[in-house]
Amino acid sequence: MKVEDLNHNALSNNELKAYVKRAPNFSGQFIRWFLENIYRLEEIDSDDACVDAKHDKGVDAIYVDDASETVYIIQAKTKTKDGAEFGDTEIKEFYGTLQQFDSKAKIDQVYSETKNEKLKQAISRTRLASKVDSGYDVIGTFISNARANADAKTILAKLANIEVFDAEAIANDYVDLDVDGGIKGSYYFDVSDSDVIEYDAGGAAARLFLAPALNLLKMEGIADGSLFEQNVRLALGNTKVNKGLRLSIKEKDEHKNFPLYHNGINVLCREIVSDTDERIEVEDYVVVNGAQSLTSLLAEKSKITDDLKILVKLIETKGDSALSQRITTNSNNQNAIKARDLKSNHNIQQRLKQEVSATSKGAVAYEIKQGETNKGQIVLKNESAGLILLAMDLAQPWSCHQKYKVMDDLHSDIFGRPNVTGARILGYWKCFNSIEAALDAIDDKNFAYYNLTKYFLAYAVASLIRTEATGVAMLNNMDGIMSSGKESELFEIIGALARSLAFDLNAEIVVEDTEAFDYKNELKSPSWCKRISARLVAQYSKDVLREKADPIGSLCSDLSVVK
Repeated sequence: MKVEDLNHNALSNNELKAYVKRAPNFSGQFIRWFLENIYRLEEIDSDDACVDAKHDKGVDAIYVDDASETVYIIQAKTKTKDGAEFGDTEIKEFYGTLQQFDSKAKIDQVYSETKNEKLKQAISRTRLASKVDSGYDVIGTFISNARANADAKTILAKLANIEVFDAEAIANDYVDLDVDGGIKGSYYFDVSDSDVIEYDAGGAAARLFLAPALNLLKMEGIADGSLFEQNVRLALGNTKVNKGLRLSIKEKDEHKNFPLYHNGINVLCREIVSDTDERIEVEDYVVVNGAQSLTSLLAEKSKITDDLKILVKLIETKGDSALSQRITTNSNNQNAIKARDLKSNHNIQQRLKQEVSATSKGAVAYEIKQGETNKGQIVLKNESAGLILLAMDLAQPWSCHQKYKVMDDLHSDIFGRPNVTGARILGYWKCFNSIEAALDAIDDKNFAYYNLTKYFLAYAVASLIRTEATGVAMLNNMDGIMSSGKESELFEIIGALARSLAFDLNAEIVVEDTEAFDYKNELKSPSWCKRISARLVAQYSKDVLREKADPIGSLCSDLSVVK
């Protein structure tokens, strides 16, 4: 990513398009984009963190990382003018904001004084006061799509516990997959104090060696990100890794052990020009795995000693762009093993993959592992399918924020049942898509496009259908419906019911008192979900009686027996 890509119009027309429904303005969209792409948060965690509204005390988001015992107080300052800068005034104001959260007493005072219900809810939901009181670090994070000017950088050097992500820092951390980039020119690696392993892979020569960190920092393009432009931006990355790296760099006694802790970096070059015992000189180079490592090293450059060395895998591609792309993709897919990966070869998942393909006639690929090639197909991830079944089939929408459980603790409950077939998964997924289309009928757009709302609405629709015997039979006849060619009738029924319940949900939210309605908390509450769903079903029944019709029974009867 280039700094210019963060200009207001460029960002609005590209990266922020996916955030329009989740936030009404540029600033709110920018904060969420930052949290998900720079801080690497999940969508639900990102929305939970945001408190941007009137009377927010200068705070736009609060994120609590319990693993590192750190509280992040986040403020965004966005600029609409291309090439804009911000100065020390904004930083000083933010520093004042940060002081409101450095003790339990001050946080309690903010809670009692603020008129911003989102801020109050976040303080309460995260138990912020007690965590700060117990010793959690409080870090201020100032983010902007503009550059920091010289005054801003000067004042930052004097203020503790504030990190700034300006346009340059964000562009540096956010790197794209489909960009031709790297550095045109020569560079040499210092191998005077390292053995070098040579490997020839039939046209691609490789070298493995330890290089001094100070030598690596002489590569061009670290600060502006151009060195990493063929890298892969991965949601699996997280700030705890970067924080750990920087702590290791600060511990000078640990520098000799750094290669034991660190996986190293991958460097591609067009040509190895010369190769001696002292140095390896290359022409035209790019780092495809190691952006976070090198930027962390640059940030702590003053702490680096000659003992700190990094394992380097250098590959000569001779300009083969296809080879470069394969190396880039595969080297960035070597992440920590997750429950989903462990289940990818499970016979249940393998069977469902084949059944989804057969039912959809090859149009839909049921993705069971990362890195699959499914060109020309619509991709349905097994984790996504599991969340839909969890909400609609097992009636537990309040657990859908715990995505990690789908392929772990809840795997057998969700997938390990005789009636969970490829057709059932495909049918429920398409029903869910019809339900998502009804979210526009909800007046409170922040609530409507909060990630858990769609699962709650899906649960409410399924609960309504199950009030009729024919509705239960219809949902149990997904195999028959999907093979009969009448699925469009099913999706029409589901969509109509979802729109009706969405309209009624507006009244329920008013009853709940919109200002104090903490949907981020309530949607994770079984009692709230059950209570509101029951009200929606009851209201729908009243409407049916008033109209003297039985739409569920009449619409579902045919589909309940179709073969």
